[in-house]
Amino acid sequence: MDFTKIRFCAIFVFHDPRNWALDVQIVCDIIQSGGLVNGPDVHFVPQTGEPVELVFCNPDLIWRSDFERPRLGQGAFKEAFQVVYKSLTGSTYPYVQYGKPTLATHRFAERVLTERTEELYGAHCKIPKVYMIGDNPESDIAGANAAKWSSVLVRTGVFDPQQGPPSHLPCQEVNHVEDAVRWAINTELTEMAN
Repeated sequence: MDFTKIRFCAIFVFHDPRNWALDVQIVCDIIQSGGLVNGPDVHFVPQTGEPVELVFCNPDLIWRSDFERPRLGQGAFKEAFQVVYKSLTGSTYPYVQYGKPTLATHRFAERVLTERTEELYGAHCKIPKVYMIGDNPESDIAGANAAKWSSVLVRTGVFDPQQGPPSHLPCQEVNHVEDAVRWAINTELTEMAN
């Protein structure tokens, strides 16, 4: 295939890039040429006038790993891309965001859980309450709270209580995932008893 003649309509960023400079360059090239690799700088395809859609799948600025300090995530790559793009063009580029904390992601998860529950227990069963256990107040807790789920913040990841209170308040804060699961089970048992 001659990719210089094939228009890309969308760019999907599924994971944190390994080579940010190269990936920012490729995204800018494709967007500024209207979807053509190595095309002229037109910002959109003149025939259609439609811009290249840019989709990010994870907004996390940081995430936790074996390193002592949190690592930069896809949200940081998005910010880096926007700074470079604005320096080149004078404007930010519109994008679609999925992943936590977007409501679309949580509604999709609810739909999958509902379909699976109905498949197992029948269409007229009560859909159970959803508990979100996470370590990142900016994505896990913010998203769960917006979706009206019970949010549980664990202290074993991104969130560090020594840095101050979480930016989004959870329903419950615990030390470990096991503590979170125990809290959710106890909450359910208490509600069933009442």
